[in-house]
Formats: sequence, C-alpha cells, structure tokens
Amino acid sequence: MGDDQYISKKDVLEAMGISYGQLYRWKRKGLIPEGWFIRRSTFTGQETFFPKEKILARIQRIKDMKDEHALDDLAEVITERVNVKLHVAFDKLRELGWFDEQLIETCCEHAAGEHTLSMRDAFCLASLKRMSRAARPEEVDLLNRTLREALDAKRLDLTALEGKHLFLMRKQLSGVGISAEISVAVIGMEDLMLDPETVRVDSMDLAAMLQQVKLDLAKQGVEEPAGAEEGKEDE
Repeated sequence: MGDDQYISKKDVLEAMGISYGQLYRWKRKGLIPEGWFIRRSTFTGQETFFPKEKILARIQRIKDMKDEHALDDLAEVITERVNVKLHVAFDKLRELGWFDEQLIETCCEHAAGEHTLSMRDAFCLASLKRMSRAARPEEVDLLNRTLREALDAKRLDLTALEGKHLFLMRKQLSGVGISAEISVAVIGMEDLMLDPETVRVDSMDLAAMLQQVKLDLAKQGVEEPAGAEEGKEDE
C-alpha cells in the first residue's frame, strides 16, 4: 500500500491536536472503525497507521459535532448522516446481478416508493437474492425478517460481520401419525452444530456479501462513505 495514503498514529495526534486517550475512547465508542487501526512493521517495531483521508476527516467531524451532541450519541448521529448520503437511485443499479425489483417489495418496501437504496437496503437485497437460489418464497421473507430484526436491534452490525453467516435450515418434526417440516433462519458462526433432524439448506458469509455489494456499488460510481467500513480487530 502506498505510504502517502496512510498516516501514523503519532502524526494523527499531532495534526488533529488530540490525545492518545481521546483517540482510543472514540474507538471504544464506535466513532472510529476498528478496521482503520492498521498495525505495520517499521524499523522501530510495530506502529499503528490509518487511512489518511478517512481518519483526518472523521476526527474533524467528531470535533465539530462533539459540542452539539453527547459523546454517547455521536456514533448514532454519524451513522444517520452517512445513510442519508448513501442513498442510490435504482437506475444506477439495474445492471447488478443482485438487484431484483421483485425482491425490493419483500426486503425494501419503504424504498420502492422512493426508488433509492441505502447501504443497508442494498446489503439485505443482495443477501436475499443470493439465498433465493435455494429458498422458497416464504423462506425469503423469513430470511429478510431475520436480517432486518437483527440490524434493528443492533445485534448485527455492518461494521462487524467478520465470521458471521446467514443460515437457512429445515427441521423435520414427527409425532404420532403426524409429520411436518419447518423452516429456520439463523445468524451465527460457520461451525454451527445442528441436531440430526435439522438440515442445512444454504448458508452465506455475510462479510463477503457486504464486500461484494461495496465493490458492485463502486463499479456503478457510488462512493462508499467512511462510516461503512467493515471492522476488524486491532492486533
């Protein structure tokens, strides 16, 4: 990676006039994505670097906003502003393999009237398109509700999808003279263990899907905002 695109932690602190403690407090609050903290070997040992333009713009945004909003509220405020900027018109997306106007009625009903999608909408739409290869129509709806409810409840975060998968399963139920099959949607890790009566129909790597959506949007000339980064653990 080009050195001119990255800036050291020391230079960030000096350029922005902030302390080490402030930087890492903002990281803990989710205001700075963990994926931006990049460990690299230097002649003095291990140092932390950041994507230069993104980190400087984000810190300036935090400094500008922190007098108007409590620190605990800033992450949500920034996310809302990012989502507003990210809306993409349908006509930019029609060539994408996962863009399906019929599925929009299932997973992005609120967007259909506006003819725009947010990153979250695009991620859900692409995920359902991928899973619809094996899923029945009623299972597509189940998968959609599972994704949406997890995102709404903040149990699933687009900045921290690493290792998480979306599973579609079918479970056989039997009793005295009765046999039935139910569909189950689960978000969990790849090594999920199932009981013998449950069959894994399909599964999808959520982090890989998000990256594919980002690449596809970039090809359509849609700029990815800083807040949409996928997070990684800082080593």
